[in-house]
Amino acid sequence: MRKRALLAMFVVLLLIGAYGAYVVSYPKYQKVDGCVNPFAVVKPVSRAQENWSEAHVFFKLSTTRDFWKLAKPWNVDYSHVKIVKHTIEYNGEEITMLAMGIPLKDKKHVIALYEFSKPVQGVKVKSYLFEIRDNNVTIRKTTTNGYAIQVSSCTHECSSNSDCGYMEQCDPYICSTDWVGVYKCCGESCWIFCLGGIENPLCITCLTTVCPIWCINQNSEFGSRCVPFHR
Repeated sequence: MRKRALLAMFVVLLLIGAYGAYVVSYPKYQKVDGCVNPFAVVKPVSRAQENWSEAHVFFKLSTTRDFWKLAKPWNVDYSHVKIVKHTIEYNGEEITMLAMGIPLKDKKHVIALYEFSKPVQGVKVKSYLFEIRDNNVTIRKTTTNGYAIQVSSCTHECSSNSDCGYMEQCDPYICSTDWVGVYKCCGESCWIFCLGGIENPLCITCLTTVCPIWCINQNSEFGSRCVPFHR
């Protein structure tokens, strides 16, 4: 009984410490230039799967503002988190992009989080909350550099910042994705995770981490909204 109490206390202190680090250390990002889809302006070079411990994943998510805008660290199914580090080319320079596929315990939601080692036209972090319901996968929420927007329909408000008001910028987001097209594009990389059907959490977790740049970008419809400047 005493061991359980001490363990519970340790977990609480860990959560408090992680959240404190998140609040204190979270960086301020530069303004995004124009209506930027970061996946459209980079080229894939190589990729390698990362093998993080559950504690490492927990700390990373606990200190990432974009993740907190979509879910909480204790809602994650850590045993099935998938992480792939991509080397990509941007403006003639090789940088990296960390892609994290994060299924939640409810088995109805998956978060795809992308973090660039250097901002791509101002975008440092981009993430999506996918909902799986009745064999359909839809995007419910998306973030850019810590700013979140709810997605209920595909709007096309702007094509550049000049189409928006004062202190606003144009923010593109994925409205819908042809997951069969993504699966075919991704080849054999995710077949074992998609045996139970493409519209399942493990399959979406794999596809969003292994093939985000060339496959999801090419098989998705994008919308745009005017949102406050991301800081």
